[in-house]
Amino acid sequence: MSLVNTLIHHRTFEAVAEDGIPIAYEDLGHGMPLVLLHGLTESSESWHESGYVEQFLRRGRRLILIDCRGHGRSGKPHDPAAYSGRRLAADVAAVLDRAGLQHAALMGHSMGGVVALAAALYHPERVSALVCNGAHPFAEELAPFRAVLKNDFEAWLAFLTHLAPHLSQATCRRIRANDLAAVQATLAKDRSDFSAAFARLQVPVLAISGTLDPRCELVRNFAELAGGEFLPLADRNHVTAFLDVGTIASAVNDFLDRAGAQNKEAE
Repeated sequence: MSLVNTLIHHRTFEAVAEDGIPIAYEDLGHGMPLVLLHGLTESSESWHESGYVEQFLRRGRRLILIDCRGHGRSGKPHDPAAYSGRRLAADVAAVLDRAGLQHAALMGHSMGGVVALAAALYHPERVSALVCNGAHPFAEELAPFRAVLKNDFEAWLAFLTHLAPHLSQATCRRIRANDLAAVQATLAKDRSDFSAAFARLQVPVLAISGTLDPRCELVRNFAELAGGEFLPLADRNHVTAFLDVGTIASAVNDFLDRAGAQNKEAE
């Protein structure tokens, strides 16, 4: 990642989740709202640093950047029960309420994509469009991640650096600053299959995956199940698929424009 915007202070707002956990978020720009949800051990700062914020603001979008619970400036409970799909979905709804938004498009990478999927499952009326990069609603065993994050963040950083050798110092600092017990709690339970619901949801979907990501076929299957669009990123893995900002931002902006036109026709 580049060092773009890493030294800029971003004004933070706070919503309170249904279980009392504070959820930090930023509210930037004007226009059709887009919620951005980061990956595991990251924060909303990753969207600034990588350049997505600049790209989306340039297209006239209102951006809601959420620090997912357990991360960034949000609350960090250590109870695994606090990280259920229902809780994560309710966090998004709480932020939308606090921001005065009836609904918004959601975009998430990796863990953030799973949060976006949960929000679409439990609060479909709040989701106008769904963009998932490296995420799917099928069952997934998280034991490998629990093993890597058993003691500290160094093995995790080594894993990420293997996938993307040029991680910035700012990214590494953010990852090391995490609350290890909170991150471990997010991974305590394997993800169950909740894919059946997406065959019925009437939400426009764009699913994105690097072709070198082991999840690629599952992401493609999700797009087909949901009747959505699939964007394969050639020769990209789980991490570099996030860093291909120019390709993704352009595709997402075009997708959201189409989804907005479809939603207007349906009204």
